[in-house]
Amino acid sequence: MPKIVLSFIISVFVAQTASGTSLPNSKQTVLGLYLTATETDEFLEATPSALFIDVRTPQEVDKTGLAAGIDAFIPLTLANNSGKSKLNQQFFPGMSALLQKRSINPDHPIVFICRSGNRSAVAVNLLAANGFRNVYTVTDGYEGDRAKSGPTKGQRTVNGWLNAGLEWQKRVATSCAEPALGGEC
Repeated sequence: MPKIVLSFIISVFVAQTASGTSLPNSKQTVLGLYLTATETDEFLEATPSALFIDVRTPQEVDKTGLAAGIDAFIPLTLANNSGKSKLNQQFFPGMSALLQKRSINPDHPIVFICRSGNRSAVAVNLLAANGFRNVYTVTDGYEGDRAKSGPTKGQRTVNGWLNAGLEWQKRVATSCAEPALGGEC
């Protein structure tokens, strides 16, 4: 991992810890702009120009579909041969292509969603480091958090886009453009 990227990630985690929000550190962002899945649905309806980007893996999208209204699918991470996640090398080129194609400026509203709110927070921080100021993370993500107790303990049944009953489509990752080309769906 390049030294600059590693330094940025460390500084993001330090900033997240100092923010004081009730969210876990892994879901906090340097911008502090948070939406739940339900709030995201309302925000997108009230702000139709907002860009809505899914940053989950292709396998996650293939398994569970896409939220209605997704503008693009650009995975933040991909699994390597050993099953560990690594930064998707197409994430930055894809984001650049999408932002240029749509003439998006640093004040334009952008919303990132992932499975449970961790990777979307990282995506927000990466855009913030590049001057974007109006970027939100969906804190409970598409599938939601894992139940800590009860009959569904360990399952993603607590919150999230799917558990809120919000509109979604059964689609596969390849139904969107190549990530490096902007991932438009």
